[in-house]
Amino acid sequence: MTNEQQKAIDFFNRYNKKNEEQEKNNKISKSTFLKRTDKVFNKDFKGFDYQVGDKKFRFNVKDVAKVKETQSDLNNFLNKFVGEDNRTMEDAAGYHKSLFTAMNADAVARHFYEQGKSDAIKNTVAKDKNINLDPRKTHGETEVGGVKYRVLGNSANDFKFKIKSKNKK
Repeated sequence: MTNEQQKAIDFFNRYNKKNEEQEKNNKISKSTFLKRTDKVFNKDFKGFDYQVGDKKFRFNVKDVAKVKETQSDLNNFLNKFVGEDNRTMEDAAGYHKSLFTAMNADAVARHFYEQGKSDAIKNTVAKDKNINLDPRKTHGETEVGGVKYRVLGNSANDFKFKIKSKNKK
């Protein structure tokens, strides 16, 4: 065998050995991941907890088996953002938004919780002040305590009024 042939055979053997080790490591990693996933999505799983300040909120998951199956393969997440060729990123904004939300889940939950509290306070304050945004009536009749008032003029210069009492004697 020539020196070049021996080098080619050695390279091929090293390549195969490296490939076998990598496949073995991949199988171990996948097995560990699936076991840990099974521990998360066990029979007692109710949903995901989010820490918002000193409070904890739970987001319930309706179809646990489907969520478990979908999240057991990272490609299911990535495929939402790539094109039909499965190689080019089509929705970069959606990808980064989703990844940011995933990496900052408690902070995002806290933001929307605080926003909801702020909106509730604004609504309560508006109701408590009893603000009536209906336009005022400038003309017409008003009846107060049995006495009827009617505006007769259109400006302050010709302002006149009549008082009619229902209790005539």
